[in-house]
Amino acid sequence: MPSRKKAQGKARKAAKADVEAEATRKKEALDAQLQRLQLKDEASCMHGYEPDNVAAEFVKHFLHIVGQVPLQGNPLGTAMEVSKTKYPQVLYNADYNASKLGMIKSLFLAVGTNCILSGDIDHARQCAGCANYFKMFIEDVFNTSLSAEIIGGFGLDKDIELLSGDEKTIVRYFQKHIPCSSCLDEKYKKVKSVKKLGWCGNPQCKIPDRMAERSGMAFCDRCKRVNYCSRKCQKVHWRAGHKEQCEEMRDIRKAYEISSQKSS
Repeated sequence: MPSRKKAQGKARKAAKADVEAEATRKKEALDAQLQRLQLKDEASCMHGYEPDNVAAEFVKHFLHIVGQVPLQGNPLGTAMEVSKTKYPQVLYNADYNASKLGMIKSLFLAVGTNCILSGDIDHARQCAGCANYFKMFIEDVFNTSLSAEIIGGFGLDKDIELLSGDEKTIVRYFQKHIPCSSCLDEKYKKVKSVKKLGWCGNPQCKIPDRMAERSGMAFCDRCKRVNYCSRKCQKVHWRAGHKEQCEEMRDIRKAYEISSQKSS
């Protein structure tokens, strides 16, 4: 008769195998979504994307890295650092950037929309975070005088909120950013009643995943950049370092707004 320790060990291995199998299944499903968009199936909506081989290869690579890095490990920043080496023609070629970086963002949006429609909310979150990251971190760099570091820092909280967002937030994000918002009308009706969640800006927050109902969250009135699940968390973060960061973040926000107005 096997010992309890051996039985527990087998159970852990089986659970790990199930998780790995599910991850493989989702990765294959994501690859299939990319493939269908590249083939441009006339019977299916492309959600604003025009097939491009380099964009498809880049997006597949980027999403693969994002999926491997935990939220606390800065998945989007990690994916960008790796991509700078592997795809310099995408990130450093000015002609390519000017004409096609928007296409990469539109592919993240198209893939994410298809993921929502197929019930894969996890990959939809990743695509939403990536789309927002590229909008803030790269595209706006070409339209404003600000550095990539400032743009990236300005959008960080939003990226994290999307990567861990509730289904209503994710569906609504794609509805607002694809040209065919009606593609998600039925889905939005189903999730409309879901309570919208926000990400608490206090690193020491004790609630699960630092996610709280948005309607009850506190907001920093000075920098207008950080949300908190409670006034208690806001006070803790203020003493722990936000007091020093707040003025800098407020200046960044003002610079971003001024630069964006000049470019419009």
